[in-house]
Amino acid sequence: MRAHDKDRGAAAVEFALMFPLVIMLLLSVIEFSRLWNIQATISDSARIAARTAAILSTDPTFDDAEVQAAAIADATGIPSFVDWTTATVTVELDCDVSGVATSVVTVAPGSFSTWFTSAVGTPITLTANGAMPCGG
Repeated sequence: MRAHDKDRGAAAVEFALMFPLVIMLLLSVIEFSRLWNIQATISDSARIAARTAAILSTDPTFDDAEVQAAAIADATGIPSFVDWTTATVTVELDCDVSGVATSVVTVAPGSFSTWFTSAVGTPITLTANGAMPCGG
């Protein structure tokens, strides 16, 4: 009898022990990548909203509500993983006092795996801020 005949089932046992850990690691990498992409998207969205508001705020044909609506429409027009129906976009025009238009985009993207949500323990909320001097 050779020595390696005693280890015939060792590979199967090692695989059975390591497979769940590898799958959890893979799911974590995918989830963090998705969240990173969403954060980058809403950061760009906040910048776009602030820029639109800053440019349109100096146009006398627009009132503040129209400027805010246009900024929100531009911010939520980005195709992405973000469910824009659940996102909150706020635009503040303070061009008279500080000369800056700001925006805040908040979204709770959730998780595609129940394991990740239970591991984190709290709902994930991502927030991005944008600011742009009025007048472009």
